[in-house]
Amino acid sequence: MALVSDHPLHLLGLRFPLRLRVTVRQGFVTLHNEITTKKLGSGDSFVVPAFLRFACDVMPGRGKPAVFTLALEEDDAQAGHGGGKRWSQALAQHIFDTPQGKWTAARLATLWQVTPHKARARLFAEGEALLSLVREQRLAHALHTAAQAGADGDDGERDLAQVAAGSGFASIPAFCDACVDVAGVRPSLFLRGQAPG
Repeated sequence: MALVSDHPLHLLGLRFPLRLRVTVRQGFVTLHNEITTKKLGSGDSFVVPAFLRFACDVMPGRGKPAVFTLALEEDDAQAGHGGGKRWSQALAQHIFDTPQGKWTAARLATLWQVTPHKARARLFAEGEALLSLVREQRLAHALHTAAQAGADGDDGERDLAQVAAGSGFASIPAFCDACVDVAGVRPSLFLRGQAPG
């Protein structure tokens, strides 16, 4: 399965802990950040560097929906740490790997073997906040999960409740709110056959 949109779609503020391959099956996708723009058409793919914040503009083709996939790729020996955000990128990877976890300053302090204050200070020094990073990476996990449904031998599309719960959101409304607040769109615009968001 892939993410599908019948209407123009503008996803904002996306960021994944590993490199992300965006592949367009149908329609057009433009990836951009404050430095560069990459336009993709049907059959094209592009790898977004790890932990790079980007926007994704999706345009359907003539009478056909836009269809695109998201696939994480392992980094070569974790070269580069998200623009110097060593601690934040490492935490993003942990959150992405276990999004259902209870991510608190105390848990982070245990993970990094420092005090909760020191853990928060490390994130603050890199311009990050724990709760914002948790919400962002849970949403990244949800998008990746939705784009993978059906690709690994499961039975097609997952419903909104499965995507939300599997990505650590307490409820469908919490997931929908994160979609709107972080990515700027309702999930019903790109998650086909699922409850409206």
